[in-house]
Amino acid sequence: MAFLWSTSPPSSPADVHQGVAPDLAYTTIMTVLTRLWDKGFLDRERKGRAYVYTPVRSEAEHRAAQMQSVLEGCGDRKAALSSFVQSLGKAERRQLRTLLENA
Repeated sequence: MAFLWSTSPPSSPADVHQGVAPDLAYTTIMTVLTRLWDKGFLDRERKGRAYVYTPVRSEAEHRAAQMQSVLEGCGDRKAALSSFVQSLGKAERRQLRTLLENA
């Protein structure tokens, strides 16, 4: 996913193979891409004889969904949020405060 987020979409399996792990078998890369598509993380369209892949969400959107999922599974959301905010630096806390005020 990191490779797909860092490149101009769409990317072919050959692009991913060369950019991520040229030492792995090409079929392994194709299998991983197909599984990510099956799980809804990627869109794909046919280009010639192969598919090209594009992330469904940006990395920021994906990470936000992960954070939301963790909070949903937490028994004490307030404590988890408090611990998270306390772990942030001053600049990040200011940025978070600004984002919350503008939300």
